[in-house]
Amino acid sequence: VSEHERRKRVHEVLSTLPPDQHEVVILSYIEGLSHSEIAERLELPLGTVKSRMRLAYQKIRESVEDLK
Repeated sequence: VSEHERRKRVHEVLSTLPPDQHEVVILSYIEGLSHSEIAERLELPLGTVKSRMRLAYQKIRESVEDLK
């Protein structure tokens, strides 16, 4: 499986995430913010940010499992 194919799949999954999960993933990976920085920026409890991130990771991981 090519890196290109894996990236394409991840981008497809990102576009299907609920907006709240998509936002925290983008802030983390694109903007490079820590979980606590994301919580501060979005005025959310840290636990909420971690929970959204965990749910998003789970969906992304499930979507690329078959590419291993």
